[in-house]
Amino acid sequence: MSNLKFFFEPKTVAIIGASERLKFGYGTTKYLLESPFKTYPVSLTKNQIMGHKAYKSIKEIPEEIELAIILVKNDNVLQAVKECVEKGVKGIIIETAGFAETSIPKYVSLQEQIASLAKSSGVRIIGPNCVGITNFKNKFTTTELDVNKLVKGNISIIAQSGVLGNIFIDWATSQKIGFSKAITLGNKIDVDEIDMIEYLEEDPDTSVITIYLEGVKRGNTFKFVLKNMKKPLIILKNGRSELGAKAIKSHTASLAGNDRIFEALFRQFKGIFRVNNFYEMFEIAQVFATQPLPKGKNIAIITGSGSLGILACDLIEKEGLGLAKLESKSMEELRAISPNWVSVKNPVDLGPSQFSTLNPALNILFHDKKVDGVLFIFSVPELPLKQWSLSVTPFLRRMKHLSRETEKPIIICVFGSRWVFEYLLEKAVKFSIPLLNRIDHAIKAFRFMHEFYLHKKE
Repeated sequence: MSNLKFFFEPKTVAIIGASERLKFGYGTTKYLLESPFKTYPVSLTKNQIMGHKAYKSIKEIPEEIELAIILVKNDNVLQAVKECVEKGVKGIIIETAGFAETSIPKYVSLQEQIASLAKSSGVRIIGPNCVGITNFKNKFTTTELDVNKLVKGNISIIAQSGVLGNIFIDWATSQKIGFSKAITLGNKIDVDEIDMIEYLEEDPDTSVITIYLEGVKRGNTFKFVLKNMKKPLIILKNGRSELGAKAIKSHTASLAGNDRIFEALFRQFKGIFRVNNFYEMFEIAQVFATQPLPKGKNIAIITGSGSLGILACDLIEKEGLGLAKLESKSMEELRAISPNWVSVKNPVDLGPSQFSTLNPALNILFHDKKVDGVLFIFSVPELPLKQWSLSVTPFLRRMKHLSRETEKPIIICVFGSRWVFEYLLEKAVKFSIPLLNRIDHAIKAFRFMHEFYLHKKE
């Protein structure tokens, strides 16, 4: 296991390049100096930063420092790292950019010298060219986020890209997707995705690991780690095209490698799931994080739109899953509680009757032995929800109860306006029920979870 706890729970922090001016690093400086985390500002030009005594060098701080955050210009980073090593810090996060990704020989050499120093001293370094980490549990962050809006959960994300790390946290927060840890690695001169995967594998606050990957430097070790994963690992690997692979080199100085090799590697090991975009990655991760694993691959569909139910059937077949063939007892019970025009075969199309028949229909489907998971497609227009003041809370409460009782997953897909999605999301998050925009993501999530269930049984 990688012992990297000091990056997420540091006892003491130094900000080298702390600033009161509105520039890169201001938000990090302000937050940490006002936070419960014991933080010391370091500045060559200021005696005080935001009312706190500032030190000319980290070596002048009269206390041991566990973690140093470096925000100075690239030309000054090497000296700052040397002083951190002399101080005896455990970890360094270099947020400064402008190193090997520039392809300028001077800065390529600077990065190599810093990497060599990390190796010889044993200090662990994240970066450069990153925004570091966020721990959602204790609200420690080295990046510029509104921590009061963060949603705690058990999904962790590793990303090479720095600024993108902030953006996807913003988006996921708006979707009420809860995180445990977020890590941006940048140019990976020392700490890489392998170190972080190993750390998160042992992290009790992480149940699902997601990773945005541009390239790897320790291929054989990466392969070994994938082979021995105990938690689901959802990977978004870019650089599929020649143009994308070239762009990666100028972004984080990584070699993307042949995508066919990566694809074969991901397919070789169970519990490793490749996705195509961030929306798919986080939505599927949210399903993993909140739902029990399906023991079989037969899905029941409840919908108010027969057309959407048919589209879901097509996707179920495409993903190699099955449409549950309901027990005759279940169909009889559905007929008894439904108007005579309702289709009681799977998909179960409740139409306009869904608000009067949904709860008993859910009860019937969850208790059907041939059903392994339930997809509910919500397709009610905005106007009736507003005019009739319809409450969805009783249905969500029932879904959660039935899912726990039967140990079967439930996913809701919303087909409608943004208002309808937001209306339902506000209620669904309280019951830990995943709410997705796209049916194809839901079906793929069922497949991935069933595959992981089979993997765990082996």
